[in-house]
Amino acid sequence: MPEPIPPGPWRARLKRVPGLAPAVRWARAEWQRFLGAAVDVRWRAKLAVWPRAQRTGRVAQVWGDDAATRFSRLPRGWTDSDPIMWAHVFPLFGGIDWYEYIRQRFCPEPRAAGLSLCCGAGYVERDFLRRGILAACEGIDISPSAIELARREAEAAGLSERLTYRVADLERASLDSGRYDVVIGWMALHHLRRLEHVFREVRKALRPGGIFVVNEYVGPSRFQFPRRQVARIDELLSELPVELRRTPDGSVKERYQAPRLQEVVGHDPSEAVRSHRLLPLLRKHFVLAECIGYGGTFLNGLLQGIVHNFDPQNEEHRHALERLYAAERDAIDSGEFPSDYAFVIAQRPQQR
Repeated sequence: MPEPIPPGPWRARLKRVPGLAPAVRWARAEWQRFLGAAVDVRWRAKLAVWPRAQRTGRVAQVWGDDAATRFSRLPRGWTDSDPIMWAHVFPLFGGIDWYEYIRQRFCPEPRAAGLSLCCGAGYVERDFLRRGILAACEGIDISPSAIELARREAEAAGLSERLTYRVADLERASLDSGRYDVVIGWMALHHLRRLEHVFREVRKALRPGGIFVVNEYVGPSRFQFPRRQVARIDELLSELPVELRRTPDGSVKERYQAPRLQEVVGHDPSEAVRSHRLLPLLRKHFVLAECIGYGGTFLNGLLQGIVHNFDPQNEEHRHALERLYAAERDAIDSGEFPSDYAFVIAQRPQQR
């Protein structure tokens, strides 16, 4: 016979019922998940009927603002940190950065003509010219203000004669056949919905022997990560000292707040719109000469907003990063999680 529940206020008596508290917590959590799913359904319905002109106008505004402020802010994400790149990513490329990797393996002599997709302020193609990968390059972006900034930066760098720019919606644009030796998709393709159209145009635009250089986020679309991935991020985050979890506003990052669909789309309708389909569609439309998954599965969300705290001269900070990256690599290498970021060199198939 179970022991009788002692008398007292009814709330206190309910708390003493065996198994009731866990059941209530479970019911509350399920209710919150149901409400979240309902909101996501509402947003998916809204996206289906969102006027294209309004959507593209918002995207152009977002990326114009981003181009104007990119280099005036603290590092935002894990790939913005040079210490992380050199200690944990570039060893996958033989200890050289990806520009030098491209130059040594695929462009020992400058290629004549390049195209940068969704170029923003133009920092990638300027680096391609400076590093001797390209002799000249064209940039395309949907944002007029970003294109204007790219032109000014090219002129300031003395590269305006070798860099040209135009405003275009890449999801509707047609590219000239056989015009480019190198096409660049650098943290840009995950913002494109009509990937099949874009990849057909890129394939058509590449000259024989040309390459499609892709450096991209290829993880879950709209950053809707599975709960077990978020749980691992929070577990690793909790192991960091408070000093490394300080955000720019002085608060302490206690957990990773995975963005809800409406938050992602409300800020930028193009954000990670079909990122999970990038690699499968690249394999369908091209021959992949290189495909290097370099992580970000945990570090992307974990270091967001706190990456600026890590001092490469501080031994404890270096060790903390080593532990984080080792945990991520183990999870990827074991097949528990895929890499959320990938570097790809793609080539046009011979028979197409």
